[in-house]
Amino acid sequence: LVDPEDDEEVKNNPSSALPEPKVSIALNGGDTLFAEVRGQNVEKIGSFLQDQAKALRESHANFTNRDKSLSEIHKFVKHIPVFTQNYRSLTQHINLAALVKKNVDEPAFRQRWQTEREMLEGSTCYDQLDELIYTQHSPFRLLKLLCLQSITSGGIKSSKYDAMRRDIVQTYGYEFLFVLSNIEKLGALRQKAFLDTSGSFSIMRKWLSLINEDVDTIEPDDISYVSSGYAPLSVRLIQAACKGWINAEDVLRELPGHLIDVIQVHPPET
Repeated sequence: LVDPEDDEEVKNNPSSALPEPKVSIALNGGDTLFAEVRGQNVEKIGSFLQDQAKALRESHANFTNRDKSLSEIHKFVKHIPVFTQNYRSLTQHINLAALVKKNVDEPAFRQRWQTEREMLEGSTCYDQLDELIYTQHSPFRLLKLLCLQSITSGGIKSSKYDAMRRDIVQTYGYEFLFVLSNIEKLGALRQKAFLDTSGSFSIMRKWLSLINEDVDTIEPDDISYVSSGYAPLSVRLIQAACKGWINAEDVLRELPGHLIDVIQVHPPET
């Protein structure tokens, strides 16, 4: 496995070191270990993989630490391919977990996560957005955060939006005028007029309990554990649908687009 940052450094400085060969890993249900680890919070993966390694070590020790009969040796030999595959899979996932851990512990990642969380909770993060512009941060990451701010707060204040648009164009180029215009047409970015207190997301955040302050990331009992406290809106809507949309009429009215009532029957009508 090769860290993308290390790989980029090698490209920029070929004389520094030869890149290690890359390994393609199929992450799907065919990997029994991935099937167990894929839905866990990053904080739990380390201890889970440690338990798996301990179990493999104990399994090997139980065979090598005492004499075995021929039938026991034969049984163990038959399981060697499975043991080897489990060991290889565990090694791969440990390397992947280390790479994920390295990235999530980076100050830049932590700062971006904190900014996104504050926006989702209803805060305005104009200072953080300005800082990203002034430091010439990746324009598309900046635009993602700008859209998130607009959606979660019901728009960007007109005076602030004009200033940000000017700074973005001056920093990244005039072509971003068209980018901003296209994003506005999509509805992901809009200006908020003076005294405009409308905000669909704030209503959905409250009614659907999108923020969970007491989430347990180790032994989770709510979907909000996946992001350490934020429940994805799409999942909350599915949960509400499974309950028959009870007391969810106000939320449905806040969703963009048209609402259509469809009655499903079984068997389907032809």
